[in-house]
Amino acid sequence: MNEMPNTDGYKSATPCPTPSFERLRWTAGLHIPPFFKRALPQAAIRVLRELKGRILTRDFSRRTEYEQSPEDAQASASLSIVVPVHDAPTVTRRCLVSLEKYAPKAEIILVDDGSRLLETRDIIEDFVSRNRWKLAHHEKAFGHSIACGAGASLATRPYLCLLNSDTVVTPWCWRLIKETFENDQKVGVAGPSTSSSGNPQTLPVADYLRSYWNDNQICGFAKRLMADSPHPIVENLDWISGFAFFIRRALWEQLGGFDRNLLDYGNEVELCKRVAAKGYRRLWVRNAYIHHFGGKSYRHVIGDEGIYERIQAAEIYTGQKHRPLGP
Repeated sequence: MNEMPNTDGYKSATPCPTPSFERLRWTAGLHIPPFFKRALPQAAIRVLRELKGRILTRDFSRRTEYEQSPEDAQASASLSIVVPVHDAPTVTRRCLVSLEKYAPKAEIILVDDGSRLLETRDIIEDFVSRNRWKLAHHEKAFGHSIACGAGASLATRPYLCLLNSDTVVTPWCWRLIKETFENDQKVGVAGPSTSSSGNPQTLPVADYLRSYWNDNQICGFAKRLMADSPHPIVENLDWISGFAFFIRRALWEQLGGFDRNLLDYGNEVELCKRVAAKGYRRLWVRNAYIHHFGGKSYRHVIGDEGIYERIQAAEIYTGQKHRPLGP
């Protein structure tokens, strides 16, 4: 990757893809022409999509496991990782397995936000008991904002990571995020690259393959992403996606966390406006990676239409709240 020195103490650049990434992006950009979509039966289209997925995943072994360096493991010690959980046991287990493996020194706080499935509650109890993680429990679901607030109130480390339960973390993400904060005291919020975010943090290749990869392949992709630079490569954004939202704990407490009028969708956008008003930066750390499946938890409660309605309502609320004052 091409890097340019930055007076803030870290590297800031637009990555120059390696040949393997160029091939991945070229293949991911191939689409079935509309004419053939109309002419081919759905079964044939599914076969073509499956073939494309297999081609894109062949560079990443399903069997190769990745070790975390002592430096990367130690970086997790600066983090309180808050994970709100509302059922979705399959992806929740994958998330907690990855945290158990790759966040060994972090303060991990699970918030059971009204889970109803016995399987989910058993998973939470198992991981909490064997790792001595912290746990907050809600008898009913209050939503992402309140669940994050409940977990953050138990946090003691310098940086918060508000992590969705439908994610898989990777061995190298913590150090790059930690260094981003330490290199510039005016960085208030940071976030990694991912497979589903709703903003530029989404990498198209990862988006296409987010349901194909197993956890080893996710880590293989993350390693490829950061291999050319051991330093954070950052870009300013207006807002950082909430799937893995890193913020200075002191700043979170100063601002009062998420707006409780926004139960979930859009809460990170509104908070980032307050962060910006305090003069802090919001940075995308492009060579850090946390996988996000997207919509696997609260979606089954309110559905796609409910999500759309909440996003629209959040945009209206945030626009009114932060409307510039007239003359």
